[in-house]
Amino acid sequence: MVVVAGVANASRVSSAVEVSSVFVPALVAEFGWSRTLIASATTLGGVATALSGPIVGRILDRYGGRIVVPLGALAVGAGCIALASVQTAAVFVVVYALVRMAGQSFMQFPNQVTVAKWFERRRGTATALLVGIGSVGLIVAPVAVQAIIGRAGIGAAWIALGVLALSLGVLPTLLLSARRPEDLGLRPDGAEREAAVAEAEPSGDGDPAADWTVREALRTRALYLLLGSTVFFSLASTGVGFHQLSYYLERGISPGTAAAAVSSFAFGLMVGGIMWGWLADRLRVQLLLTVEYAMAAVLMLLLLGVRTPVQALPISFGFGMLVGGALAMPTLLLAAYYGRRYLGSIAGILQMARGLALGSGPLVAGIIYDLNGSYAPAFMTFSVMCVGAVAMMAFVRRPVRG
Repeated sequence: MVVVAGVANASRVSSAVEVSSVFVPALVAEFGWSRTLIASATTLGGVATALSGPIVGRILDRYGGRIVVPLGALAVGAGCIALASVQTAAVFVVVYALVRMAGQSFMQFPNQVTVAKWFERRRGTATALLVGIGSVGLIVAPVAVQAIIGRAGIGAAWIALGVLALSLGVLPTLLLSARRPEDLGLRPDGAEREAAVAEAEPSGDGDPAADWTVREALRTRALYLLLGSTVFFSLASTGVGFHQLSYYLERGISPGTAAAAVSSFAFGLMVGGIMWGWLADRLRVQLLLTVEYAMAAVLMLLLLGVRTPVQALPISFGFGMLVGGALAMPTLLLAAYYGRRYLGSIAGILQMARGLALGSGPLVAGIIYDLNGSYAPAFMTFSVMCVGAVAMMAFVRRPVRG
């Protein structure tokens, strides 16, 4: 099940900023569009993701991801193929926004929730495997897309991404995805619930004795602190991620090497997802997130000094490692604090906030660049936001009924 979810995540790479960022220089050169206009497609996609998050979350609690994920793959595939023939800015913005929303809300988000529902004491390890498999597409895609654009043009690259989503994202999840283990007469981790919960306790984030409803969760301070920290980090990370290739090109780094740096980010995302997921089964997730956000604040400042590939590659790799952990750990924390039964609905609230942030980051960075002719003010702003995320996570505590 984890492998199927990971493959589906790998197939939706076209909706990831690490891949869409490769198109930015080519779109600017071919159509003369501004970076702000191109980034607005991601912003609109973020708004759509935010609006759809709570709805998809409730569907996941009731029916699981068997229907949602294949529909998302169909939308991503069809949208990418449609983008191959787009010539006007307005149509590009709308179509890519739909691709972004489908990939985030209908594929990545459901797969994270499904894995969290299937595991308890091995939840971190299972999530690490999910992120690791899903990151393979992000490692290969930036370099492959850059090569296709150089040889066959933008349209051919979009078609290739569309075929990828349709071939790997539809049928496997339609056949092999289930809502939760109880639907098949199984237990999480293949063990009795009591044993699974008992073994999860050493991490400090074990599942509560009873599941929390959405209304109960909304009354806890922990949820709002987690939402705030996730919003700050998501806005900062996607702002950097979307513009990193353009930033490296402006620093005099060649297109091929810049694309390789983006791929090193994706490789770091895979390594980080595995490492942080493994640690999440052994240490407090709240502590791990706090450390990640602090390290991200430092790395965003180090980006300002990049001049050569020798600097770009390791910094991109390190930043990817941090994003790899932060990608799924908020959902792990929700599952640990509020249980599995209503996890889709509660995580849908997180997805709504995160969607707005993921959509805003590229636009904020694009506007700052267009106004100042430099990414430096944007990266410094994002570093401060990561510090804010650290401050909020430091006060997150497991909620107690009463």
